[in-house]
Amino acid sequence: MIAAGLHELATLAIAEDGDVFTARQLGRDLADALGLDRLDATRVATAISELAREAAGAGGGSVAFAVRGGGDLVATVIARGLPVDHPSVRSAERLLDGVTHHVDGATTTLVLTMGTSSVVTSDDVVRLRDLAARQAPTSPLEELRHQHEELLTVLDTVRAKNAELERLNLELEETNRGVMALYTELSGELERTNQGVVALYAEIDEKNDRLSAASEAKSRFLRSISHELRTPANSVLGLTRLLTDPGAGPLTDEQAEQIGFIRTSATDLLALVEELLDLAKAESGRLVPEVRDVDLAAVLDELAVMTGPLLRPGVLLEVEVPSPRPVIRTDPDLLRHVLRNLLSNAAKFTAAGTVTLAVATGPEGTTVSVADTGVGMGAEERDRVFEEFFQARTPLHATTNGTGLGLSFALGVAQALGGDITVDSTPGTGSRFTLHLPPDPPEATS
Repeated sequence: MIAAGLHELATLAIAEDGDVFTARQLGRDLADALGLDRLDATRVATAISELAREAAGAGGGSVAFAVRGGGDLVATVIARGLPVDHPSVRSAERLLDGVTHHVDGATTTLVLTMGTSSVVTSDDVVRLRDLAARQAPTSPLEELRHQHEELLTVLDTVRAKNAELERLNLELEETNRGVMALYTELSGELERTNQGVVALYAEIDEKNDRLSAASEAKSRFLRSISHELRTPANSVLGLTRLLTDPGAGPLTDEQAEQIGFIRTSATDLLALVEELLDLAKAESGRLVPEVRDVDLAAVLDELAVMTGPLLRPGVLLEVEVPSPRPVIRTDPDLLRHVLRNLLSNAAKFTAAGTVTLAVATGPEGTTVSVADTGVGMGAEERDRVFEEFFQARTPLHATTNGTGLGLSFALGVAQALGGDITVDSTPGTGSRFTLHLPPDPPEATS
């Protein structure tokens, strides 16, 4: 194979009709030599002869033949006074693979390209140049005979293509009849299916309306019952404080113990009421973040102090905060709610080892993870851990208190902050709950 550049074959001056015939014949012979079929060779010859005729009629010009290493046959036609929008130029553009032009004053240069499937070698270039050198001038009669043969070839090709087209049309008609029959059948089936889908959607919409109404009724009930229960629970706690006040008179040991039980029960009841109220707020969308800059390390230090008394003996709480101290934009109160629930949960299910509170920041936001070395969970429990009232069945279950609302509420608050909570846990190894906070939290709207 030769280099990919142009390799000149021959140049013909165009001054009269005989030169036009010779250029046409040479273009056809070179196309044949490069392996083009009769129809493509006729396209090359016709385009060259039309442009060469215009060049001869406009005062003369030239046609230069060349070949590219990739196999393209290239003819460069130079003519004086030939506009680029001339019908002959437009015809060449339709007949050949490529036509480019350049106008310099009154001279127009047209580069015609026809691709071939040949891989041209150095020997091919020598052979083509020899063919061009031996090209004899063609008489009008001889050229007419060649054009007659080309016309017959084109007609035979057109007849063959028409016959093939008729056969394909018949096949297409048969196919169309089958397609139309299938389409009719499928249309009927699709219409019946659509009717069923419409009915199904109507049923789904109705059930969604019922679920929405039931959810709203549940939220109203939770808010109402929480407010109703909070007052007597606070009253019980107030009465226990009055009974244990030194000025109320002495109590026997048994009485003090019984009042202690009452205070503990009332405290647990109030905590349950607060959880129900928080859950109702989260579900009803009434948790509106009040976003401001928050010193995350200070919040974590505060939570560490509050979590310490909840840990079992021997369990250590570790806090890992990057330097410099990260400052994020979020609602600090809601953030404390989420992390307090996660830390309380970790403390409940960790009998030994550590609970680690760690922070990581990046362009996608901030993550705060709570990892423990507790009992862990299996796949089924991981999938349900954020469900309301769900509590994992673990060896520590009998010794832990809770309603199963904490994690559900924490997830609702995290989503209100524009974030999410993910969990990774292995039975016997521990769990890691990760709070993901966005860099731009949702702002409260009026």
